[in-house]
Parts: sequence; structure tokens; C-alpha cells
Amino acid sequence: MADVRRIALRLLDGWERDDTYLNLALNSPATSELSSSERGFLTALLYGTVERKITLDYLIGRVAARSDLAPGTRNILRLGFYQLFWMDLPDHAAVDLTVSLASSRGERGFVNGVLRSALRQFKSPDGTVALPFPARERGLARYLSVAYSFPPDLVRHLIDLLGGDETEKLLAAFDGERPLTVAVNTLKTKREELADKFRAAGIECRPTAYSPVGLTLLNAPPVTNIPGFSDGLFFVQDEAAQLASRILSPAPGATVVDPCACPGGKSFAAAIKMGDRGKVYAFDLHDSKLPLIVDGAARLGLSSVSVSCRDGCDPDPALLGRCDGVLCDVPCSGLGVIGKKPDLRYRALDRVAELPALQAKLLSASAEYLAPGGRLLYSTCTLDPRENGEVVAAFLATHPAFRRVPFAVGGLDAPAGELTLYPHVHGTDGFFYALIERVAP
Repeated sequence: MADVRRIALRLLDGWERDDTYLNLALNSPATSELSSSERGFLTALLYGTVERKITLDYLIGRVAARSDLAPGTRNILRLGFYQLFWMDLPDHAAVDLTVSLASSRGERGFVNGVLRSALRQFKSPDGTVALPFPARERGLARYLSVAYSFPPDLVRHLIDLLGGDETEKLLAAFDGERPLTVAVNTLKTKREELADKFRAAGIECRPTAYSPVGLTLLNAPPVTNIPGFSDGLFFVQDEAAQLASRILSPAPGATVVDPCACPGGKSFAAAIKMGDRGKVYAFDLHDSKLPLIVDGAARLGLSSVSVSCRDGCDPDPALLGRCDGVLCDVPCSGLGVIGKKPDLRYRALDRVAELPALQAKLLSASAEYLAPGGRLLYSTCTLDPRENGEVVAAFLATHPAFRRVPFAVGGLDAPAGELTLYPHVHGTDGFFYALIERVAP
């Protein structure tokens, strides 16, 4: 695994230097020749190191005699500390293979000394780890930032929104296990039948709590190796996202628009809910992403999904005032999915400030598709009111022909027409939904 660690170091250096997205780094040419097990180790090491970056830097600072570390040396130590204290690896192997990443004799000696000192201070002979975090009573935000590895400004923002105790529960949920969840293609199979197929292949799974078509896989192999994938029996979609089609509930024969459709999950779910009868117009601004929807619809056997490149702020004139439903899933800061995208935690708060104007524009444009009596589902995967309820309230205040509609889904009631799902409460991604109806031309 020494070469894999070197690739991890190169990708970590590039991610920090170029401010790229981690998933793009993992799909770079440097990873193309890796085996499945090597790619799995690389993903776990790189995602884990990025996720725990703030914690790792705090621990390195407690041990290293120098604070002016070169970026490359700091990244070597980050990888080493993560392997020692968060991965199930022999200590000697983690130390020796991490030291081998250093480029000079002096750097190797320094890295070796810091790692071995950390082992002596933070790990007992029986393997018990005791990490020295800042005292909670001396500053809650500082403690939560270091213990759960979230930027202090984001932690303070969440405390303002949720309070200290709920924020800690949310951060713990983000840092917890993230099993794969899939939506069953009920046009081809039933949830119980697919679950039996998974179990027969040795894949543990359980039905989702709120979605009637979801399965959570506890030990999933790569998606394309899961039985039933090539036959179109399921597609990957978190349980929170699965609820979109249940809330909008388009009838067979309906006309539905998904203005920001990629990667296509909500379009697929709407088409399946309609029995593949009617039309789902799946639009997206990025032409390069459209094959994801085209290929996904073909694999699932869906003929009602029509895919086109279109800016969501520029609605199709031919469909204005003619549609039964709209899935207005807008770009957002991603505060609700930080658990699955650990690098988002370092940029999410900046996006909270810049996105509401775009979200409001997309909502106003998307609402033009609705015929009287038609319904629009506004959704985000964030938890910030500025991107959620405040966008909807501002829209309704200037569009008297529209109103919120109460709904219930999966045993969850939304009498005011809005619902927020929290990872630490519902066990799903963080998500916001608002159901809006056009009541007049």
C-alpha cells in the first residue's frame, strides 16, 4: 500500500493547493490503475484525512516542536496521524510507511519522531486511544470545532441555529457511518424481493424508515457490482431525496419538469411514481452531465424521461403554464450532506451567503411552468433558513397566485407545507422541502 499512500499524499497536496473537489481528485488519472481494494483504501484514507483535518492539525500541534511546517510535511503527518488513530492498522506499519513518504533524511527523522511521540502520548499499550481536546467548559465552539473537525465559524453558525447540544449531535451524525442507500425501481421489482436478492449475495440491508421504496445497504460493494444494478432494479439515492417523489406525488400521465435534474435521481423517481406514463422533462445547465441522466434512464427502462440542456433560470416557453408538477431542487451550500462530502465543511458557510439570490431566481422561473392546480416542490440539501424557508417566504410574498400546501410523508407531518430533515434526528441526509401550489393563472 506504499504507492497508494504516495498517491494519497499527491492528491491531498493538490486538493489543498488548488481548492478542488475531493471526488474529482479521486477520479484523476493517478487512480486509474488501482485495484478495487487499493481504491477502497485510498478513498478511506483521503476522505478521512480531509474530514479530520482540523482535529489532526490540533493533535500535530500538541506534539510537533515546530509550528512552521511546510505544507507537504504537514500533509504527511496528517496522513500518518489518521492511520494511527482512526484506521485499524498496525502502528509500526503506519509509522514506517508514512515516514517513507518524506523526501529527505531530515524530514524522515522529523516525521518519525513526531509520529512516535504521538503514539506514546495518545495511545496506551493495549491500543486504547485518548485524544486531548480543548476543555468544553472553556469554550463550546472551540471544543466542537476540534473534536469534530469543523471550522469554528461554521460551528458558531450552527450553534446559533440549533443550540449547543443539538449542534453536537448533528456534528456527531456527520462524522458517523454513512451506509449506501438505494431506491427500488418498483416498475421491475418489489422492495422485499430486492432485499432478498441482496441478502442472498451476502449484502446486509434494511428497509428505510420513511421512504417505502428505499433500502440501506450496510456492507455494500462498489455500486456496479451490486446484484440487480445492470438490470435496472435500483438506483442510488438517499432516503431524504427519495421523499421528493412521494411528496409531489405526480399521477400517471402527468407532465413534470425537473429544472436542475443532474444526476437524475428525482427525475427517475418521478417517472417511476407515474408508472412511466406521462412526461418528465429533465433539464440541466451542464451539458457534460446529461449522459448521467440519459444512461440512468436507459438502465432503469424509463421512456418517459426527456433530457435537454437548459438553464433553470430560463424556462422552456413551450411548457409555461402547462405542467402538473415541478421538482425545483436548487443548488445549495450542502450543509445537510457534509457527512458524505467532507470537503464541503470548509467552504459551506461562504456558499450560504451567495446562493439565496440564485435560489430565488430559480424558484420564480420554475413556478412559471405550473398550470393552475399544479404543484411545485422546492428542495435543498441544506439546513440554513436563508436558503430554505426564507427563500420560499420571499417568493410567496411577491407571488399571490401561489400558496404553501400541507402534506404528510412517511409518517412525517408538515401542516405548514414545509419539512426539514436532520441527520441526527431522522438518520437521513439533511434536507428541506416546501410544497407550493398555483391557485390562479
